[in-house]
Amino acid sequence: MVESEHGLRLLKDRLPEIRAWLDRLAQEEPENSRTYRILEALYEAQARVEEEALRRLREAGLVEEVQAAARRIAVERKPLVALLGGLPRPLMDEAFLRDSMLAIMDAVAGAGFSLEGAAASLRDPVEKAVLSLSQLVEELLQGREDSIHAWAGAVSADRDRVRALALWLLQPLLSALRLAAGPALDWAREYWQQGVCPVCGSATRVGYMRGEGRRQYLICQACGMEWVFPRARCPYCGAERPGDVVFYRPLPDKPWLRLYRCRRCGGYWKVVDEEDEKAVKAGLPPRELYNVYSFALDEIAEGAALEERR
Repeated sequence: MVESEHGLRLLKDRLPEIRAWLDRLAQEEPENSRTYRILEALYEAQARVEEEALRRLREAGLVEEVQAAARRIAVERKPLVALLGGLPRPLMDEAFLRDSMLAIMDAVAGAGFSLEGAAASLRDPVEKAVLSLSQLVEELLQGREDSIHAWAGAVSADRDRVRALALWLLQPLLSALRLAAGPALDWAREYWQQGVCPVCGSATRVGYMRGEGRRQYLICQACGMEWVFPRARCPYCGAERPGDVVFYRPLPDKPWLRLYRCRRCGGYWKVVDEEDEKAVKAGLPPRELYNVYSFALDEIAEGAALEERR
């Protein structure tokens, strides 16, 4: 199996290692300690949502249906969510979504994430059931943000915070779907080779390298799926002619962090070389944390893009 063994384990089973690494990162970067505390609280809340979502799928007898759809990926070349026509009904139950969102909001607020808008708390539309969370989730899967804009407008809050909350709710639902599909996703892990996730269709900018020939894998930041992707191809525009894709090692103290850039579309993505000798010696965090672990690469890439636009 391409995906590492933790890929088929519940988030709750990986929490001890995630907590340990977040504590370590907070000590190494005290200026970002609040962010790491919020992430720890978030993962703990999402672990409970993921477990409940998976239980709902099992109790509804939908696991076989999900796995059958996952096997169709090889034939129809579409993401699992598209083949299912959206998330299964048990995961779209309004009461379940509301309870899950409130649990996530309470957890991150307790760690320092602000829920205050200029007009009201971001919690109010959820608690009072004014906001349809099933519609919100459906829109996110379609790449729309109508409900996010409405929610932000209702409480006079910036959309970035509202968008973060919406994505934090969606992530454990998609992760539960991936877990339910299980080994039926084996073909997709090895042969999908598209720039978007074979489970949920999301784009990503995080990956890793390992194994024979240092194969590259992309990691979906929405559902946690991992799949093989050609190192010399851009995951955004598909460019793969010689010279289209270049990479840099801009951090001398962490040469195992690679920044890839497409010269045709300007997109960038971050890759962790898991078998770099210095990385093995230093130790690497669990893959759930690769995005925040490599945040310095985002700053470098976005700074370079800004300079090019001037």
